[in-house]
Amino acid sequence: MRDRSQLYYATNREIRDLLMSGKQRITENVLLELLRDRGILCSPDEPREDLVERLSMLTHDYADVCGLLERREAQRRGEKTSTIAIDVSLTPDELKEIIDEYQQAETGEKVSHYKKSPDEFVMNVTYYDPDYSKTRLLQWQELHATIEFVKKEGRTELRLPATEKARSIVDNIKARVEAKKKTPIQLEEIELTNLTAPEDRTTFFTKLISSLPHFPLENVSRLRVAHSKSIDQDDDFDMEEEEVEEAAEKMLGVVENVALSGENLVASEMYQELKAKGFYITSVTWRARQDVDPYAKVEFDAGFEDRQAAKRFRYSVHGALRFKNGKYTKNLRHVEDAEKAALLGMIEQTARKVLADLLAAQAAADAAAQGNGGIE
Repeated sequence: MRDRSQLYYATNREIRDLLMSGKQRITENVLLELLRDRGILCSPDEPREDLVERLSMLTHDYADVCGLLERREAQRRGEKTSTIAIDVSLTPDELKEIIDEYQQAETGEKVSHYKKSPDEFVMNVTYYDPDYSKTRLLQWQELHATIEFVKKEGRTELRLPATEKARSIVDNIKARVEAKKKTPIQLEEIELTNLTAPEDRTTFFTKLISSLPHFPLENVSRLRVAHSKSIDQDDDFDMEEEEVEEAAEKMLGVVENVALSGENLVASEMYQELKAKGFYITSVTWRARQDVDPYAKVEFDAGFEDRQAAKRFRYSVHGALRFKNGKYTKNLRHVEDAEKAALLGMIEQTARKVLADLLAAQAAADAAAQGNGGIE
């Protein structure tokens, strides 16, 4: 049986695990500083393990443990974002009523909300999610899910974190909306389930990265690819990871050349070879240079969580290189919330337009084929 007294304090072993597991955040210099604050001076050459052992054996009160947890907490990097549309127009007042009901039902969560504009509403949920792979002091962390609702042209568009928790909140809200409206509603996502051809899925990404308004492509830094022989084909189909990595490297050169030069993708012999083998793009990281003031270079990322089915589109803004004193900064800088929201909205609208164009082209091709008696 677990010692219940350990629920109320951190043992020296747990303090040690906490310090040892945070090498990037709790560096040797930080350990020396923490010991120095306790009046203990150690040599900078002393091994990390010895510094951790010294510190973990000291008495730590609640404030000390909270301080260590704050230092250990990883910075939130460019969190992935998703977008979902509801085929119903919801006013801020209706959303407030529905979210108030959600708050009353979900007593284990802290829910806040506010009206951002006549057509925008924001909901924030604070919750705790266990991660039992971490040391005990880090297993329960406070997390946040911010969901933005925007009323547009007879429907409501949602922007949310690309997490299971955020999706479960949306499903809950959807059920409450259906109960209020007394009619089933549809969730619309950016997905390529109706575009099964490898070239169409690759074209989605080449069009996306080369079509952002005022952000012409500068370079593509990373690609992930998948193979069209998915789970609905041979169960014993297997592919070496090296072959997938080699295909991604080749595709990287092809896509960057096509997107920058405007060349037709199908004209590339290397792409035709990759296409024949069944490879297509599932995610891309790229940089684009803003052609209006402030002329920043922004790094974006977009892809599908479910790579084979091309479902659960998610995207992010990693950061920006700022143009100062006639040159760009060397490292990516944080993008402020207002600017980031505008950039995410730009990706959403561009992705929707590219998908709509591809589906329209496919429908036109299918209609033409039927008009010709199915003969191409």
